[in-house]
Amino acid sequence: MQNKPSSLGIRHLRYALAVADAGGFRAAAEMLNIAQPAISKTVRDTEEDMGFEIFVRGTKTVEISENGKRFLDDARQTVAQFERTIRGSRRNAVGDRGHIIIGYSALATSTQLSDGLETFQALYPGVQVEMHVMSTDTMMRNIKTGAIDLGFLMAHDTVRDPGISQRVVWTSPIGLVAPHDTADMTLDALRAAPFIMGVRENWRAYRALLDDAFEEAGFTPIIEDEAWDIHVILQRVADGRGYTFHPITAESAMPRALRILPLEELDAELSIAIAWSAAADTSLLRMFRAQYASQAGVTDRQP
Repeated sequence: MQNKPSSLGIRHLRYALAVADAGGFRAAAEMLNIAQPAISKTVRDTEEDMGFEIFVRGTKTVEISENGKRFLDDARQTVAQFERTIRGSRRNAVGDRGHIIIGYSALATSTQLSDGLETFQALYPGVQVEMHVMSTDTMMRNIKTGAIDLGFLMAHDTVRDPGISQRVVWTSPIGLVAPHDTADMTLDALRAAPFIMGVRENWRAYRALLDDAFEEAGFTPIIEDEAWDIHVILQRVADGRGYTFHPITAESAMPRALRILPLEELDAELSIAIAWSAAADTSLLRMFRAQYASQAGVTDRQP
């Protein structure tokens, strides 16, 4: 087949990767906050340009083709290199001051995160810190490919990669998110209550942690609805459609219409770790981690 010029750009690669990472077109659209037809058309345009199907579309499932697997592996490296190029140009523009790109889970939103960032920026005012919320699994991939430098993610046995180092920097009990005028609750009183939970594809480790805690407490939540994004989950709770569970350390970041109630019968807590690539570590990243290690009262040593 004769080679022809391609009209593909970074957006085409990002959309295809989003479908692969999210496990489908609808989930990718929710993750990117873009209309699903736009995702579908862009991926179809990419497939037509490449001359093969990246995804095998079933009635209810989307599978990655063999050609698609090779394409997506290369696309991930291309996007990571693009990100590194942009970051390198920004570093050149600011001289030695530096630039750090950080991912964080919605579960890590807390005063610990904001206080550490504020202290670091006071100590190193010339360093630009760029923050992006993303799922733990997405963070692990992005750290490995170099799309981000560090991540604040949920520490869990299922969140492991030999190329990524982690250090726990704070731990929080998990409480009940409810409308602000809700009185204190017990787990027993919630047995018939509706719940809004995060979609398992995006909240995999957190849902696994909650499942274990529920089993130990002898509690089976009635899950009436699931959503991809934490803001959607919280809005539905504020609308009175159900309750959800979230780390109590996120209380200060809750909308005014909501509060987080402790539940004594639920023995569940969540640890947040800072994660980084041991192969791409720098003195600037070590200085950033040291701030959170000091805040947590641990020593930031290389494992």
